[in-house]
Amino acid sequence: MTAYEDALSALLEAIRPLPSAEIPLTQAVGRYLSAQAVSRIDLPPFDNSAMDGYAVRASDTLSPGVSLRIRGEIPAGTASAIPVLPGECLRIFTGAPLPPGADSVVMQEDTRPDGTGGIQVLEPVRPWENVRFRGEDVRSGASLLPVGTRVGPPQLALLLAAGLDRIQVHRQPSVAIASTGDELVPPGQSLGVGQIHDTNAASLAALLSGEGAQTRILPVIRDDLGSAARALEEALSRSDMVVTAGGASVGERDVIRAAFEKIGGRIQFWRIAIRPGKPFFFGQLDGRYLLGLPGNPVSALVTAVLLVLPALRRIQGSLDPAPRSFPAILAEPLSNSGGRRHFVRVTLSREGLVRRSGIQASHLLSSLALADGLADVPAGVELPAGASIRFLPW
Repeated sequence: MTAYEDALSALLEAIRPLPSAEIPLTQAVGRYLSAQAVSRIDLPPFDNSAMDGYAVRASDTLSPGVSLRIRGEIPAGTASAIPVLPGECLRIFTGAPLPPGADSVVMQEDTRPDGTGGIQVLEPVRPWENVRFRGEDVRSGASLLPVGTRVGPPQLALLLAAGLDRIQVHRQPSVAIASTGDELVPPGQSLGVGQIHDTNAASLAALLSGEGAQTRILPVIRDDLGSAARALEEALSRSDMVVTAGGASVGERDVIRAAFEKIGGRIQFWRIAIRPGKPFFFGQLDGRYLLGLPGNPVSALVTAVLLVLPALRRIQGSLDPAPRSFPAILAEPLSNSGGRRHFVRVTLSREGLVRRSGIQASHLLSSLALADGLADVPAGVELPAGASIRFLPW
């Protein structure tokens, strides 16, 4: 069996990012930059006020209670050519350009009317206090974000503020998803003897769509080598990646690996030293990728989180495709006497404490549905309550 880190490393090394395309920036959330984004302007584009208040000369505010004459006002979106002269000020609003002669802004709260149409300054200001300087955030021509950055709302805000309206990103991957097994019927249909509803295809499509994949659910692949080979060949011809659930183990009716090899595919590795999810395999054919997941629904989702999502991030050009994780504290003891690393379904409290979400058998969906993520428990350990553990959120 292959160690998890070795399998993840081999998978990420084998997968190449998709070509790039230029798209409108407003459509870029969730996509990964394929080229540097360069600012077209200084940010801020001019010296401006950080407060509602009065543009002043700092040297005029040194005497407590000094009065200043108001010469006018500058709303945001306008500018004033009126200079601030000694003993004078201009009413100014947040974001408005600093007028000539002013070197600071007195907050409105630190003033009061002086009874003659001017203001009395209650607190002195230092030079350039409450002023935002031109280019203090970003200079024109500067790189805004590294290649491989995923665009989220914060990144979108920066790119828009820098004057961009289009951006270069990697193409979204097309991913075909298929469950396998003669026992599967679509949800909602009546079950016959020995039949179960197919839960894997739709749940995997939901998970992968959230990571940027353009998913397509295929008809269930039956446990027949010829029909499985035809289904895989057709799916790979139309997709960047195919994800199957089931047919990956050692039974006579687990035909997916053999079907893939029958059409010329090469299996790079099979079986991972993890629980649940040992039968996972990864293969390539003509620049397309097949990721074979176990059929048990818990095993399928866990291996999708641990391996398929990183593969999706990698094919989209991610800088850091590995699963996200952070330390958490055990609220109860956890043990793993087996020889495989165990990814335990757990809940996470607001205080950062994790506990099992239920029984850990790989066919039990109730404990999966209640879980907030996975606790990474190494092989052959007994961890007491209070021990630190790595938590992987869904």
